[in-house]
Amino acid sequence: MKYVLGIDQGGSKTHAVLADQEGNLLGMGKSYGACHSSTSLEYAVQAILQAADQALCGYSLGREDVTAVLGGLTGIDWDYEAELLENELQKHFPKSDVKIVNDCIIAMRAATRKQQCGILCAGSGLNCAVQNGEDCFVYGFYIPDEYQGGWSLGRKAVQSVFDAHMGLLEKTALTPRLLEHFRARTVDELLYMQVTGKIKSSDYLSLPIILEETAREGDRTAGDIWIEYGKKIVSFLEARMNKMGILGCDTDIVLSGSIFKCKFREFQEAVEEEILKRIPGANVIAAEYEPVIGAVLMGLKRTNKIMTGKIYGNIEEGAGRFPVRRLENI
Repeated sequence: MKYVLGIDQGGSKTHAVLADQEGNLLGMGKSYGACHSSTSLEYAVQAILQAADQALCGYSLGREDVTAVLGGLTGIDWDYEAELLENELQKHFPKSDVKIVNDCIIAMRAATRKQQCGILCAGSGLNCAVQNGEDCFVYGFYIPDEYQGGWSLGRKAVQSVFDAHMGLLEKTALTPRLLEHFRARTVDELLYMQVTGKIKSSDYLSLPIILEETAREGDRTAGDIWIEYGKKIVSFLEARMNKMGILGCDTDIVLSGSIFKCKFREFQEAVEEEILKRIPGANVIAAEYEPVIGAVLMGLKRTNKIMTGKIYGNIEEGAGRFPVRRLENI
């Protein structure tokens, strides 16, 4: 029997799922988040190994038993980075076919089998990809900072407090909430904290939850931040699909990442409406599975060459035993 190990590594967590060549899910592991470029290569690899060993030990297998390792990792923006991680992991999985891709790709493959498709993957940052057969474009660093997922939403929330204080925006409930969150007595003090670096870049990542709650309670400023963000990010997909000649074709557009778990209904509606307006022929899909299942599927395809209905059925059955559906917290 051949075994495939799927890996999903992001800034907040690393997941591993073990499957046999028939698509039966056998084990699962979880460890801390990492990124080889912002933490260190060793730190990122250790997170992968920790999650992988958890998945393997549940079925009494070792690393030497793994036929293929398919990893979707955050920060894989250049070919040399994928090669670097592949070479490093090959040392720990000596008998495996090791392949590393950007985590955006496995999220897309977790949701659709179509070869003409696109994905918006919004979590702590933002990435998107468009595929047309063998041709696949991943945006990566082409996306400006102002659209980088939870980080940029957090920045916009803080800026809205400053804008409301100056009279550029109406009064917003974000003001008292963010003052309390940062333990600032006044808006002036909050601004001073930002200017002097007391508000760290990572601090903005905790703010989308506050922004979501405030929007759901009817605050117009908070709601506008969500809606405007949702409309803008669709333009990245539209532009690339047009350039690749598939705008207007029957395509799947996948929405993945923690930002699309937002329960502010108007945000979800704005994104879908913008997609249907800008990308005729699009089918909007909210990813059913967590990205790690996309890694498993890609690994199975490399191993089996041909994917059968039985394999997909076994994955579906396994999702009932392991928490790999996207709306479950793993």
